[in-house]
Amino acid sequence: MSAERIPIVGLLGGQWFGRAAEAALREADVLLGHARQFALLTDDIEGERVESWGDLAAVLDQACAARDGGRRACILAAGDPGFHGMVGLAVDRLGADGVAVHPAPSSVALAFARLGERWDDATVVSLHGQPLDAAVGAVRAGPKVAVLVSKRQPAEALGHALIDAGCEPRDVAVCTRLAEPDEAVVHTDLAGLATGPFDDLSVVVVRAPR
Repeated sequence: MSAERIPIVGLLGGQWFGRAAEAALREADVLLGHARQFALLTDDIEGERVESWGDLAAVLDQACAARDGGRRACILAAGDPGFHGMVGLAVDRLGADGVAVHPAPSSVALAFARLGERWDDATVVSLHGQPLDAAVGAVRAGPKVAVLVSKRQPAEALGHALIDAGCEPRDVAVCTRLAEPDEAVVHTDLAGLATGPFDDLSVVVVRAPR
C-alpha cells in the first residue's frame, strides 16, 4: 500500500486556510466532499469532484481506493475536522502518518463570534456522533451549549426533545451556512427551535436567559 498521506482539508464558506491546504487541493486528482462545498470552490481547483459525505468510513474507503490506484485523493471537511470531525477515525485507521490535516476555523467558533460571545466556557455536543439524549442532558445541565445538528438529528428534533424533557426556558440562536453567501443567524426560543425548519448543518447555541 502506498505510504502517501491523504490530505483532509477543512473549508469554511468554500475557503481554505494556509498554503499547505491550497497545495493539497490544487494537487488532488480526486476531491471527496459535499455538493455544497464544490459549488463554493473556485473553478481553478481542477480535481475530479466526487460527492461523498456523511458516512465517514465510506469516505475513507474511497480516498484509500483512489490513493492505492495511483491517484491523489483529497477529503474536504467542514471547518476543523479535528473538532468533532473525521480526524479521529482517519488516524485510527491510517495512523498519524497516514493523513495530513489542514483545518479551517470551527463552525462553533464562528457561531459564537457572530453572537459576540466567548466560547471557552461552553459545552459542545455533536449530533453527528452522539445521541440526542447527550445534547438534552448537556443543555439542561449547563448555561451555554453549542449543538452541531445533523440530517438524522436536526435542530427541530433537538427542540422537541428539550421541551419533552421539561427543559427550563432557554435563549436559542440557530447559526446556518456560516461564512457562505446565504449565512443566517436566527434568534428564537425552544418552541421556535422545535417548529423550524432549519438547515441540517446548523450550529444551535442554547443559553440560559440573561
